[in-house]
Amino acid sequence: MRTHLPYKKTRKTVGASIVAIGLSAALCLPGCSTSDATSADTASVSGSSVSSDTTTASSDVVSAADIAGMDFEYTDRDQDSTYDEASATHVALSQSGSTVEGSGAVVDGSTVTITDEGTYIVSGELTDGQLVVETDDTVKVQIVFDGVTIHNEDGPAVYIKQTDKCFITLADGSKNTLTDGAEYVLEDDSDEPYATLFSREDLTINGSGALSVTSSYRHAVCSKDDLVITGGTYTVDAVEDGLRGRDCVKILDGTFSVVAGGDCIKSNKGTDEVRGFVSIDGGTFNLVAGDDGIQAVTYLRVTGGTVVIDAADDAMHSDLDALISGGDITINAGDDAVHAETSLAIDGGMIDIQSCYEGYEAEKLYINGGDTHIVASDDAINAAAAETPADKAAAEASSTSASDSAADGAATAEDPDAAGGEPPTGEGATTDGAAIADGEMPSGPDGADVATGEVPAMPEDGTAPTGEAPTGGMGPGGGSFGGSNEESSERMQNGGMPDNAFAEGGATMGDENCLIQITGGYTVLEADGDAVDSNGYVEITGGVLLVSGPTSGGDGAFDYDLSATITGGTVLMVGSTGMAQNFTSGEQPFSFNTISGSANQSVAITDEEGNVLVSYTPTKQFGMVLASSPAFEEGGTYQLVVGGAVSGANADGYTDAGAVSGGIATEITASTTATGGMGGLGRGGGGMPAGQGGDVQRGMR
Repeated sequence: MRTHLPYKKTRKTVGASIVAIGLSAALCLPGCSTSDATSADTASVSGSSVSSDTTTASSDVVSAADIAGMDFEYTDRDQDSTYDEASATHVALSQSGSTVEGSGAVVDGSTVTITDEGTYIVSGELTDGQLVVETDDTVKVQIVFDGVTIHNEDGPAVYIKQTDKCFITLADGSKNTLTDGAEYVLEDDSDEPYATLFSREDLTINGSGALSVTSSYRHAVCSKDDLVITGGTYTVDAVEDGLRGRDCVKILDGTFSVVAGGDCIKSNKGTDEVRGFVSIDGGTFNLVAGDDGIQAVTYLRVTGGTVVIDAADDAMHSDLDALISGGDITINAGDDAVHAETSLAIDGGMIDIQSCYEGYEAEKLYINGGDTHIVASDDAINAAAAETPADKAAAEASSTSASDSAADGAATAEDPDAAGGEPPTGEGATTDGAAIADGEMPSGPDGADVATGEVPAMPEDGTAPTGEAPTGGMGPGGGSFGGSNEESSERMQNGGMPDNAFAEGGATMGDENCLIQITGGYTVLEADGDAVDSNGYVEITGGVLLVSGPTSGGDGAFDYDLSATITGGTVLMVGSTGMAQNFTSGEQPFSFNTISGSANQSVAITDEEGNVLVSYTPTKQFGMVLASSPAFEEGGTYQLVVGGAVSGANADGYTDAGAVSGGIATEITASTTATGGMGGLGRGGGGMPAGQGGDVQRGMR
């Protein structure tokens, strides 16, 4: 394989019509009815039922994309790789002169053109030539690759110009290879064609043979309509994108090894609410991407298959909604592991995110099932406000305006004398993003350097640095600094709080559109930043959530801006105390405690008889423990044991049964009323002076 240079492009922009859909979609906040959410779609795939595209009745996803209108089905012909060899037209490729036995195809030098409906069995080699399909747009064509090798130095090896739909069948046991040159001769007033296997029409590839596609110009396999794959073995090496379907990409089965300088699998139509989606329903994938592993404009859907992704940017990205309801997925990502701008639902599957910047990110994140493990260098799961093109345009305009002002000689912190002025001082002036009040730099929480965003290291015992816990009532048990990355730069410019934090009527920080809702599943999070981070609400009603949070004083295992409630499920979070938050309330009792432990020491909570109710072995040192269990009773007392040997625990140290021996035990109390920790700013809030609060973070969501 070639070593690809990083591929740069303008991306992640939603088309105007899709934005309108997203903005007009009803947003469901805690307490509102979700009965009108999109109903589940069930597509017949090889006689079986594909998983639903919405969550369980307890948590219906409110989607921006028109999921109900999307076609996730595979037709019988998509899956039918049979053909009648006797009645088919046979094409033997040869650089010295290709031959045709039968009707419907013509040879012109090194170009073979299929001109009529039918089945064509193609074999042989063109060292510099092309196979073209150009028929009436009402007919269908089946091409059987049975030992095909085609290289075209200045264009696609296979060019499907016009037909109703083209089926390429990979003959059993066959090996087929398509390659191109680094420069194309383009059509007049067009950027087309732009892929080694390029189709302007719907394209289905099936069969059990092998296909190798290498692109030296741009994309490897590209359809400007639907790209459907139901079988075969694929080796793809692309300068830009590997497998690309403008209207959609649907994959039922096959074995795929894709190395791409851009995205490995992509659908990019952003002008139709029922197109621009990617659906992975089966197959085995090894994807290495210079950009995103899998990228969709409207909807990214994984219901099955074995998927391994190593991506320089996001492993899976959707400009609107995404669903994982099945499959065995392993991810290493330079940025987000799974990112959806509006909603992301995890309904099933085995998801192992071994490394990433952030794990799951969406405006609304629903975890209803599945087995998730996330190791993140920043936030493990994050609910952050969706970015629309209008937001991006405004940001770009602001950036351009700022650049123009600086170019015109306006005074800046870097060059205060640019316009003959004085260094900026006073309220609102900034130096490296930090507010200066009367010429003095304010201190951040825990003695953090607000100008640089640095926070002091956590002591070895996992306890909070001296003076870091605020006083005053901002919520149950104390105050909250929130934890959203979006507001971080704004907070730093205001001594730790955004401008509107103390607007008339109380604190307003936080976004009511943002929600993390956990109704089921088994979720294990390890984060260097915030493990569970919502710019709005958190609701937990079921499932198992285990968290090994950060060791830094400026992050927390649990971080939300408005409220966090629990009515069911099993939770055990450990992390640093600097920004530690508790639940605000719940129907199920919970317990927050400042108890320290070292990395790889077990944490177990037992009842009075010594039965383990929940246990976990965190990978980091900690200074706090937040727990809740269906077995907790209001006002009940329990033993929290650190460092004991827990019988029957799994590889994560988790069990909700068995016993613990040894360790250091502390009596704790569970209640539905918060004591200890900090609550959210938006509910039961209050305020603190600028400079006392603020989660100093990394300036990103």
